[in-house]
Amino acid sequence: MKKNILLSLLIFFTVQVMSQEKGSYLTLSCGVGPTGFKYKMTGVVFADPKSEIKLGGQAGIGYSYYFTKNVGISIGIGFSHYRTNGKLMGAFSEQHPLILGKFTDNDIDPNHVSDYELRVRTQNWIESQSCKFVEIPITLNLQKKFGEKEQFGLYMAVGAKLQFPFSAKYSIVDGRNPDQPKLNISGYYEEKNLELGGLGDPDLAQHGFGKIHNPSKVLTNANGKLDLKMNLAFTAEGGFLISLSRRVDLTLGVFVDCGLLNIRKTKESLPLFSAPETDYVSMAENYNVGRGITYNSITKSEYVNKVNTISYGGKAGLRIKLGKLSAKEEQPQHSQEQQPVYITQPKDTVFINVYDKPPVDSILKDIIKVLEQAPKQKQEVIIHQTTQSEEEHHLDYYPDVYPDNEIYLLFDPIYFDLNKSALRPESINNLNKKIELMNKYPEIKLIIFGNTCDIGKDVYNFKLGYQRAEVARDYLVSKGIAADRLQISTQAQFDPELPNINEINRTHNRRDDFKPIFPKR
Repeated sequence: MKKNILLSLLIFFTVQVMSQEKGSYLTLSCGVGPTGFKYKMTGVVFADPKSEIKLGGQAGIGYSYYFTKNVGISIGIGFSHYRTNGKLMGAFSEQHPLILGKFTDNDIDPNHVSDYELRVRTQNWIESQSCKFVEIPITLNLQKKFGEKEQFGLYMAVGAKLQFPFSAKYSIVDGRNPDQPKLNISGYYEEKNLELGGLGDPDLAQHGFGKIHNPSKVLTNANGKLDLKMNLAFTAEGGFLISLSRRVDLTLGVFVDCGLLNIRKTKESLPLFSAPETDYVSMAENYNVGRGITYNSITKSEYVNKVNTISYGGKAGLRIKLGKLSAKEEQPQHSQEQQPVYITQPKDTVFINVYDKPPVDSILKDIIKVLEQAPKQKQEVIIHQTTQSEEEHHLDYYPDVYPDNEIYLLFDPIYFDLNKSALRPESINNLNKKIELMNKYPEIKLIIFGNTCDIGKDVYNFKLGYQRAEVARDYLVSKGIAADRLQISTQAQFDPELPNINEINRTHNRRDDFKPIFPKR
């Protein structure tokens, strides 16, 4: 029933949600924290029972698909390690021994056959339990990123896990030395009202009575397998997203997994200890106290009827985006119907292209902010709309007296490395040729436009584009070109030389463009 409800909710969600900014991710994660079995031991009168979960961990790989920028689902496969200590705390109990059965003793009195009762007592008894699971998690995911560059965010995942146990086992924890006995085995002779090997008696190893500190080396099945079934667990996770790059996020958070099913497989409850099938005394011929007694594990015993899993702790992972980047990060397309926008300064005009995304007002505010903060830009910035004819008058006209091959050199762009504004050696050679022409034709002025590829946010690219234009201008000025003959601006990523569809094309878009201004007729 619980499985059907969970599956129905997931299907309903996937049908109802509308696709906006789809995306898929591959996630590698690992977690560490207290993990183990949660159960209660009832009917234990000879000790104080406790279930103590120990440090364990989990690791996995998952695939996530986001229907929108903030909502998605995921499925994966993982492994987890659960560890528990089942404890029967307290000293040997005189009043509450465990009765394993009655046997006949021919050795105590050769002239008289005696029946005795085989008794067992525990002291600070610890059973270590361990299980590894293969897990298949299915979750609903929510995420939200903040800030201009979306470097940080929050995420949450809620769902269920199918857990398949393997390598489930238990073992008895021995005492550290003979002065720390864990088990007392004695024989009570009701006819004589006599208990041999009891708490205050010396050991009678020849009869199998006494105290032992290393029961794991004596008892049958002291180390064995746990009988566990498949589990369905509720799982929840939440934390922080930290962007390492456009495709890779670091996740840091916390998790909790809570088992919903009883995974105890044993149908018949067993006694904690079972007596040997044959005569106990005869099995103690080698003076081994406890030889032939079988241990059945706490989880299989009559004291436990339900076992659940519990796990919680910290978790970290890497999330890698697959396929194309989101629509917001793709290169805007040119629009033939839009008028170009100019930033005009006294006497000269600087051309800026504007496209659909982001909004025009936002772009202009960002450009103004960049220009106003530039230390070498002192002129007042004025914004106005202009027509195509004005653009041609300012940028496309030049007299026939200038040779075409020289004009071509003035238009020739220079290129930059990713996220850099330093001039390359070949760029310096290009600028030196422009210097020769500007010295030859002192009436020509030059507008320098800094450009970027589509990697990065809009405001950052405007700043980077401006820096690229500025470094070219500063170099020309350092070689004797008058500063009033040079103007700079930026078109950021909005005037690509080639579409930003691969890295090769992007190298062509990290550039400075040069457009000469010639004297008016």
